[in-house]
Amino acid sequence: SDTGGDGSTSKPYRSVAKALQKVKSGDTVFVDAGLYSETVVIDTDFIALIGKDSNATVIDPPGLNATAGLYGIYADTQTGLTIKNLGVTGAYDGIHFHNVDQSTITGDSASSNGAYGIHLRVGSDTNTITGNTASSNLYGIFLESSSNDNIVSNNTSNSNTNSGIILSSSSRNAVNNNTASLNASYGIVLSSGSDSTTVSGNTAGSNTNYGIVLETSNNNTVANNTTSSNTYGILLDLGASKNTVSNNTVASNSNYGVWLKSSSANTVVQNELNSNTKYQ
Repeated sequence: SDTGGDGSTSKPYRSVAKALQKVKSGDTVFVDAGLYSETVVIDTDFIALIGKDSNATVIDPPGLNATAGLYGIYADTQTGLTIKNLGVTGAYDGIHFHNVDQSTITGDSASSNGAYGIHLRVGSDTNTITGNTASSNLYGIFLESSSNDNIVSNNTSNSNTNSGIILSSSSRNAVNNNTASLNASYGIVLSSGSDSTTVSGNTAGSNTNYGIVLETSNNNTVANNTTSSNTYGILLDLGASKNTVSNNTVASNSNYGVWLKSSSANTVVQNELNSNTKYQ
């Protein structure tokens, strides 16, 4: 019960929701180790929510993770949030930002959620997603619906039942220095008009189908990545054009190394291709 807590160190609130009822813009909520069976809804700008660490401070909302609309952490139309050192599991969407800007998701674990580990959508712009683990979801990290100018860096997004990192209809993002491996379909995907994005320094290995995919996406740079032991290393398809693929290591893929399928006016230069079964 929260009836006896006052939010102090000696008498903390017993739920995150209770603490968030009391916050004002600019406050930091420290969440101690424990399992919190609740959905955390943030409706105030410039709030920091900081756990002890992502293994010890865990949000696990009540209900089945196959239930659409079951969120672990949810924010809608906020600015300046920090979500740090929290674990989120058992939700449909682990961490869900809807039109949230200038915010940071860092040091979190979003795993074993029914659909999305970390999900930014509908104009969630200028955010930083860094140093997180998003594994054993359907999708690890998913940006969609004009979520632009974000940084996705130094995350591990492995063993998801579809894809590690997906950008859909989202442009001018930076996807750098992530690991997206052992996913059941794709490692990293840019699709549906995800343009003018840099994909650099990532490792996309041992994905069932593709390491890195660009579909219907233009003017992107794919550079200095390692894609190995997938079925296909790098694919450009569905009208992908004016992209640059350079200085990547594409090795030991069981079919094509680099495949330019239905695509045009792309530049593919100075890549290292070896030990792929076809077209290296």
